[in-house]
Amino acid sequence: MRNQPARLLFLESLLFICLFAIAFRLHGISRGGQAVQAGVRQGQYHLHIPLSGGVIYDRHFAPLNQSEPVLYAVVNPTPDAVASVFAKLDDRAAVTNDLQKRRPFLCKLKEPADSTKDLIVLNGTENKTGILPAQHLLGYIQNGKAASGLEKAYAPWLETCSSSADITFSVDANGTVLSGAESSCTVTGKTGGGVVTTLDADIQQIAESALAKAAPNAGAAIVLDCNTGTIAACASTPVYDPDHLADAINQPDAPFLNRALSAYSVGSVFKLVTAANALEQGFTTKYLYDCTGDISFYGQRFRCHDLNGHGLLDMQGALIQSCNPYFISLSRLMSPASMHDTAEKLGFGSASEIANGLYSAAGYLPSVQDLEIEAERANMSFGQGKLLATPLQIAAMTACIGNDGIYTPPQLIAGLTADGSQLIPQEQPESVRVLSHQTAFELRRMMTAVLEKSKKSKGKPSNVRAAGKTSTAQTGQFAPDGTEYCHAWMTGFFPVYQPLYAVTVFVENGGSGNEKAAPLFREIIEQIVELQS
Repeated sequence: MRNQPARLLFLESLLFICLFAIAFRLHGISRGGQAVQAGVRQGQYHLHIPLSGGVIYDRHFAPLNQSEPVLYAVVNPTPDAVASVFAKLDDRAAVTNDLQKRRPFLCKLKEPADSTKDLIVLNGTENKTGILPAQHLLGYIQNGKAASGLEKAYAPWLETCSSSADITFSVDANGTVLSGAESSCTVTGKTGGGVVTTLDADIQQIAESALAKAAPNAGAAIVLDCNTGTIAACASTPVYDPDHLADAINQPDAPFLNRALSAYSVGSVFKLVTAANALEQGFTTKYLYDCTGDISFYGQRFRCHDLNGHGLLDMQGALIQSCNPYFISLSRLMSPASMHDTAEKLGFGSASEIANGLYSAAGYLPSVQDLEIEAERANMSFGQGKLLATPLQIAAMTACIGNDGIYTPPQLIAGLTADGSQLIPQEQPESVRVLSHQTAFELRRMMTAVLEKSKKSKGKPSNVRAAGKTSTAQTGQFAPDGTEYCHAWMTGFFPVYQPLYAVTVFVENGGSGNEKAAPLFREIIEQIVELQS
């Protein structure tokens, strides 16, 4: 019996230990439950949504690289939220998988909807797909990084013009939004900021549509404002598709090359420069030369395209007939320095920075020493030999003639914008008089006669008086059948009085300027006139 108390004490102790263990276990379970709940309360489902990027605009603030505004919706897939938005989805099939996951998802709406706790509606924009207007100038983005053109040149600024939304939902361990939990939405950045170009989207479309008719030949078409030197349109073909870059890499016609900014043999359009220099040196348009079909210059013979000769010509007649011997005869009387300097003042031989870090080729202008060689001087007088120039340089020279002899380096950028409506102007290059008023007047008069007094001209517009000059530029390269490849050119301005635009068309290996370039020149002018009437 004396051992009974000890036994009871042992049992009581054992029971206490068991009860403590049970209590400890229950307490542990309780604490474990509270930890899970705390985790649930801290669980978040986060969405980062880019709403818009920097915009590249035309001069009227029409977006060139972005589509119309879009409506985004972040949907917590509750029955009510799905029911309210389902009929307004832009693509119902695209959200099927998202609905099955029962997690918040992003979609596009085709019509407005009201925001609720489970439906957050956001305004945004998105980049256009496929080939863009002025694709070579705008450039492209590859793997999320600006790779070429204005996209690359202005990437730092365009990146500051982006906006995005960060949305956070409270979710349970399965990722399901907690019932009654509030979501947060923070929008950063401001929409609408970007770069404002001098391009006119409508004129750009006109130039591109006309140039497409040069296919299968490649080419370029440029429209410059005569008064300001700003680029209203700059087209190059063929064009690459930024969504299928790999397809263009190995194509033989080099679709990545911007031919408007590349240098080529120019031929007879350069006779305008030779004529300008002659007039500046004191010669008059009445200077006469009797073309017999060829001319010998220090032992080298140069043939006229009319082997029978044009007979007696003055300067206007020589431009109309595009007579090489006439201009070779002029070059005999002009100094190498004056020929070089006049061309240099008109932009030949120098690269043009048309936008931040975006340049046209310099081409090649023979030096004064080169031109001391009589054959070199003769060749340059009608745009052949070593001379190379870009379509942009030819357009700028033409705009100078149209603007009374005042030359303005061509420019592509009007300025920046922070909101898509107010322009922060960019300082424009200085305009310089490089030809006298009288010289510019005589050149305009003769260029007008080229179109109006030539019955064979295919470049004369039907709805406005214009002035122009064609050329068929020899390249020194030959087809398998022995035919020489020639570039087709036409440049000019309109209207004749108070010229507004200079237009230059180039067709690579197109042959005759009058046959291939002139009809495109005419079409571009006619459609611009219709657009602005």
